[in-house]
Amino acid sequence: MSETPLPPAAPTPPPAAPSAANANGSLGFGIALAWACLIGGYIIVGVFASVIFSLLNGVNSDLGPWLAALIALLPWIAMIFLIVHFSKLGQNRTALGVGVGIGSIIGVLLLLVAACFGLLSNANFH
Repeated sequence: MSETPLPPAAPTPPPAAPSAANANGSLGFGIALAWACLIGGYIIVGVFASVIFSLLNGVNSDLGPWLAALIALLPWIAMIFLIVHFSKLGQNRTALGVGVGIGSIIGVLLLLVAACFGLLSNANFH
């Protein structure tokens, strides 16, 4: 019995270079990052605001509400920082995704406000 030799195995292709879409980032990742920054940021802001108000409880100071308002802006400042950061890295689609995420957050906010006014318009409130 003679055995025929097997043909040589096909060479493996070299690893693929990163595509242009991956080099520019991901739009979906930017949107998810904006929402995570908002939700996680306000969890952290809630903890910090409660600590500040508990520390300033016995002090008659107008500093508490101003400080709480400034702390409440931190998630939005972080989102703007992310846009600048990803733009500097050359990941323009991720930066655009964070901007679209901010727009979707504002859109959801407007829809919730409109829904509340719609529910209250049926009630007899004055």
